[in-house]
Amino acid sequence: MSPFRAQEINHCLAASSELRCNSRQRDIVSHGIATLRDSGTMPAVEYLKSHGVRAQVIERVLLEPGRRRTLA
Repeated sequence: MSPFRAQEINHCLAASSELRCNSRQRDIVSHGIATLRDSGTMPAVEYLKSHGVRAQVIERVLLEPGRRRTLA
């Protein structure tokens, strides 16, 4: 593993618990938000849980829209 990759991993582990470290997680959360809009809270929660999203992230993105990250 390159030292740059190791530094990136360490940065993700050391940073705040809300730091998104990969695009796959971003895509899952975006789909979860779309599910919230289209189908409601419980289907969105179940989708996110089934994809391994942590409970505190699910709560933040579904119940606190002002704290969501903007899409780049």
